[in-house]
Amino acid sequence: FFAGGVGIVCYEMAKALTQKGIPLTYIMPFGPRNVKSDAAKVIVADQVLPGIRINVVDSLLRAYATSEEYQQQYDLLSGTKDKALTLYGRNLFEEIVRFALRARAIAATETFDVIHAHDWTTVPAAIAIQRMSKKPLIMHVHNTVYDRYLNGSNEIEYSIEKAGMDAADRVIAISHYVKNRLIESYGIAEDKISVVHNATPMMNKEMIFSSKVPEKIVLFAGRVTIQKGPDYFVEAAKKVLEKDENVRFIMAGTGDMLPHVMQRVADLNIMDKFLFTGFYNREEAEKLFSMASVAVMPSPSEPFGVVALEALQKGTPVIISKQSGVSEVLNHALKVDFWDVDDLANKILAT
Repeated sequence: FFAGGVGIVCYEMAKALTQKGIPLTYIMPFGPRNVKSDAAKVIVADQVLPGIRINVVDSLLRAYATSEEYQQQYDLLSGTKDKALTLYGRNLFEEIVRFALRARAIAATETFDVIHAHDWTTVPAAIAIQRMSKKPLIMHVHNTVYDRYLNGSNEIEYSIEKAGMDAADRVIAISHYVKNRLIESYGIAEDKISVVHNATPMMNKEMIFSSKVPEKIVLFAGRVTIQKGPDYFVEAAKKVLEKDENVRFIMAGTGDMLPHVMQRVADLNIMDKFLFTGFYNREEAEKLFSMASVAVMPSPSEPFGVVALEALQKGTPVIISKQSGVSEVLNHALKVDFWDVDDLANKILAT
């Protein structure tokens, strides 16, 4: 069940914990109904497997969901299902509270020693379980409101994130880039934060695909949102094509900026050199990273950037923004300031 970078990290972490013999109860707001795993006892899907017990709460919460996206889902469902008005929260924040109450009720029936929370939407649930159980809470910070909105303008999300970090007994930041943000913008004590960089996700090393297209393929993979810098990718593409027409650009992923990006590509008259794949799954990701001549990650604010590691695992060179956590661990990758589209275009041409 693919839910972006945080989902990959949580999956690999859960697998590693169970391999060490640590029992894990996984309470998730949304997920597949037919889960198959060699390391899980899945309650909802009636799959009996050792190591993990998964409780799925019926909810409209999704990874990386914004208030606007949640509202669109809710309005769409309300028009076709009368029960939506009573089953789900009327907005994203009400749904988060509803999930917290359900998660606390589930946790009350479980035996555990540590609470491990990730996305900001699960913070109220984590705090509720902590207060109920008196167990220590670890807050794992994958991104902040400053990364999602670039200006930290959403006060409600900021206050929820800060509450989670204040309540936590320990905070894990996925990079020093994130750690510095937590200290400077959230007032979290430095000695409370541990930096644990993301590792390379396990990919199928035998699954190598080659492109039959006789052009250089430049890949952007990830959510098409302001945080990921897709607009800078497009502007650099225009400059590249002015120097070399034998280049094709692929934008893989979806997000709220996709219509704007597609319109900009049309305005620049480079649609014949662009391919938009939409949402991609894990197998498709492996194909894309194998086929690409170079993968580009021009994020204005990237807490880590696991796609760079995925590309490298397939032998594909990467160009990453200096404003990223992954730049702390990649010493031999080409790096650019996200806003410098001239430098980005030059490096694409040079690879």
